[in-house]
Amino acid sequence: MSQGQHQPGIEPGQEVEIGLFRPEDAPGVAACFRAVYGEGYPVKTYYHPRELIAAVQRGQIIPVVARTPRGEVVGVVNMFNSAPFKGVYEVGAGLVLPSYRERRLNHDMIGYLLETAVPLEKVPMGYGEAVLNHVYQQKTQHAMRYVATALEVDLMPAAAYSKEKSATGRVAAMMAFRSYQPHARQVTLPPRYAAALREIYAGIDLQRTFLEADPGAALQGVTELEVEVFDFASAARVTVREIGADLTRRMDDLLAEMRGRGVVVIQVWLNLASPLVAAAVEVLRPWGFFLGGPLPRWFDEDGLLMQKVPAQPNWRDIKIQGQQNQRIFDLVRQDWQELQGGDPAREGTSA
Repeated sequence: MSQGQHQPGIEPGQEVEIGLFRPEDAPGVAACFRAVYGEGYPVKTYYHPRELIAAVQRGQIIPVVARTPRGEVVGVVNMFNSAPFKGVYEVGAGLVLPSYRERRLNHDMIGYLLETAVPLEKVPMGYGEAVLNHVYQQKTQHAMRYVATALEVDLMPAAAYSKEKSATGRVAAMMAFRSYQPHARQVTLPPRYAAALREIYAGIDLQRTFLEADPGAALQGVTELEVEVFDFASAARVTVREIGADLTRRMDDLLAEMRGRGVVVIQVWLNLASPLVAAAVEVLRPWGFFLGGPLPRWFDEDGLLMQKVPAQPNWRDIKIQGQQNQRIFDLVRQDWQELQGGDPAREGTSA
């Protein structure tokens, strides 16, 4: 089915009910994804009803759907696991059939998700990624009371937005979090980023105490890495489960492999509970890795995003909304500039 058509057999203009996913909704969810994305959506679970039902039963995906009185699915939005700690749920994978897009259904489904599904499913932490080729998703994050903590530079290729023609270069994203359950954590700050991280944390309503790590600490043991490559985005995410004495060699091998696969953006997630996190930061920086920001409860303990991007990031097209978001942008770009040994004139970055 070509993109932009409504599903055959679903009459436009019907009344719509918002509710939690039921197993009988799964074929309709798959049909919605095909109607909007064809076969091109990168997460294939939504195309396969049995897989989707199983993922929902395991608690990996929490869908909310919009359905007609006949039970036809015309929209869906999800929370799903994408962090190392399975108590962190990302808000996303949402869509509405074109023939129902004048009804504020996406707004209503997100409201139901946050107000009904989150407490019912006892979600500890939620987060979302707002793409920064416009400010609309940032405004939605603010309305949801999600607070920005980290900037993902050049995350997505412009080709992902070719239909709407809203991007001329790679597109950044802002990660924003909201805690739904009280939790206190101790955070080990790399001295290089201590001031920046304290400033970002000051904008978040979280119980945190801070220590500073020793950047000269001797790395011991064996590094444990998990790598996920997103070929459609030419990007990779690296979860560092354990920081070991072989970190330099492991990263050297990994970077060579990623070059061979055409990967241009690499994100590394470090654990801010590790006393070796500062030493790991110093290992990464000579390869061009720079600050992204803190990730609350990413490992259950907080995480730290480090990132490596093409030689000249697409700073010019980043659109920023809000004081916290702007400050994170400034801190991240400043760290990237320090790696370049200069301070180029600031380009248009806010709206």
